Amino acid sequence: MPERLTEGYIKGLQYQGKPFDVRDTKVTGFMVTINKKSKSYKVQRDLWKGQHGRRTLVKTVRHTLGTTNELSLEDARTKAIAILEQIKSGIDPNAPAIDPEADAGTWTVRRMYEEYTADMRSRECAERTIADMMDRLERYLSDWANVSIADIKRSMAREEHRRITKDHCPRCANQAMRDFRAGYNFALKVVDDPDSLPGNPVAAVTFNKERASNRVIMPDDLADWWRRVQALPNPLRRDMHTLGLLSGLRPGTLVSLRREWVHLGQKTISIPRMKSGRSFDLPLSWRMVELVEQIMQTSEVLFPKAPWLFPTRSSKTGNIIATQVWKEKSLPSETGHILRHTYRTLAQREGIDPVNARLLLDHTVPGIDGVYIHKSALFDSLLAEQEKMSVAISNLLRQE
Repeated sequence: MPERLTEGYIKGLQYQGKPFDVRDTKVTGFMVTINKKSKSYKVQRDLWKGQHGRRTLVKTVRHTLGTTNELSLEDARTKAIAILEQIKSGIDPNAPAIDPEADAGTWTVRRMYEEYTADMRSRECAERTIADMMDRLERYLSDWANVSIADIKRSMAREEHRRITKDHCPRCANQAMRDFRAGYNFALKVVDDPDSLPGNPVAAVTFNKERASNRVIMPDDLADWWRRVQALPNPLRRDMHTLGLLSGLRPGTLVSLRREWVHLGQKTISIPRMKSGRSFDLPLSWRMVELVEQIMQTSEVLFPKAPWLFPTRSSKTGNIIATQVWKEKSLPSETGHILRHTYRTLAQREGIDPVNARLLLDHTVPGIDGVYIHKSALFDSLLAEQEKMSVAISNLLRQE
């Protein structure tokens, strides 16, 4: 049976005549293996390839992270999360190492993506961003994967952009070409012989015009939105959308919130890593404190000992996991990222200081202010602004 692994629990595990695993309840796929002479941290996850809807199971990957003498439990968990994300994105951590001496001019498209995502990790880019990029390679440009990047012509880039636009959507085509352009620019930067690579072929692509993503729920419509959210049958999802509006958190961050990050006494949720790669202390107004208390009570009743604020049961495996869906089927255009846009618009409407508004949303502060402003020293003022935001939003939700 899975256990919540601790250093003390692992230390007490004894060899029982044959090797055995104890899986962790905190990180799915992470485990400790008890051998005759050592204990090792490992991960296990299925490796899938192909486009969504036509993905095929390649194999089940089992990868050793190190022994308990080499890694602390905390370090092993951190390493496990990164490796599991790699497997999720279609990368086998056990695959033979590629030749590091191979010049960028000889790279295939897949090798280019792998090298570029390795560079992204060195810059501490979010694993979700990296996984999405690799997924788009498999979904939209899989026919290019084994082609040399030097053989990708401008006409090919234009044709692929047109094909993806027709078969999928204009935004999908733009994003696939942006990914390729970024990877190719990286190859151009590191190639030993600049003459071995022509200019970036995406330069020939005319990008599709995309609809602006600045939709918001208008202030006068929030009361009706609130009534429809409260009619949802699942109490956790009702509260999830409410917290999303009150906090302005990115949906992916919202659904991944863990109980251990919550510090109600300090009126904060301390998120160790945001999309920006930074940690973030979300200030909690009194309304948000009450809501988070309610969420924790509800989740404990529905999913005892689950580590997340918004757990659910996987329809595929039956395991308890963090909620993966942040849009509501009955309100698809009024849940998800639109709540973040709405929060920022309301902040402007309420006269929140623009720098504070950016800090409350974990946006980078531009210019010299971004260098000299330290948000940890501004927590009290940010908390006061959050209180103001919660009062304004609550009044709009309950307006007649």
